[in-house]
Amino acid sequence: MKFSGLYEFTGAGLDAFQEAFHGLLEEDAVSLDNPAIAKRIDGTHGFEVIEWVTSRDMAAAIFKSAGKNNINTLFDRPGLWAWLAFVCRDIVYPRRKDGKRKLGEVHRWYPSEASDFQKGQRHLIRMPVLLLSSFGSNADHLLLGPPSVPGEVREQLTSQQDMFHPAFQAAAKTLYFDPTTGKLRRGSGTKKGGSSRRLATVRKQLDVTWDLFALSPEQILEKLPKEFDKFKTAKSA
Repeated sequence: MKFSGLYEFTGAGLDAFQEAFHGLLEEDAVSLDNPAIAKRIDGTHGFEVIEWVTSRDMAAAIFKSAGKNNINTLFDRPGLWAWLAFVCRDIVYPRRKDGKRKLGEVHRWYPSEASDFQKGQRHLIRMPVLLLSSFGSNADHLLLGPPSVPGEVREQLTSQQDMFHPAFQAAAKTLYFDPTTGKLRRGSGTKKGGSSRRLATVRKQLDVTWDLFALSPEQILEKLPKEFDKFKTAKSA
């Protein structure tokens, strides 16, 4: 599916989108060619929906199509992220065996206010773009999974707004991302010692004593307890 640029739903388009995803309207009835439903965003470039392997691939494609627009100015345009959710639905919200889409919690597909971090971080399209824009290659550990499956590591390491910091995510990437295989290290997404779940908990404990925003990635790693040593010293496969 190809488009001349990025579009955003109008108010009527947002209503139709919600009705379609709630099963109250046939998806084919949402007319993307109707300017009363969706309008092209000036300055954006061509966009093609393909079967992206990872969330990073998807985010990079959207980032590229933003063209001369500052991507940061687009995050608070719910019509754009709703349009993307709709046109990318077969990739990001695929149908289950019963024919219904794998939608989950509403904010995974309907964009909340960008300022509402707890809800905003759940969107399966806007959040990957935000992570790539904010952290670049230091978001690799967060964007490895397919667009439809954010994964445990991303769920844990973006669940608190204080985690949204370059040094913290750089430290997390050092722990959990294997640059040789391009995959997560074994045990990263478990509940065991040194896992991403534990890092989320330990970060809050360390923040009582240290201003983590003032530390480098290396200093954050130095302050982690011994349970993280197995990830610090992990060898690439």
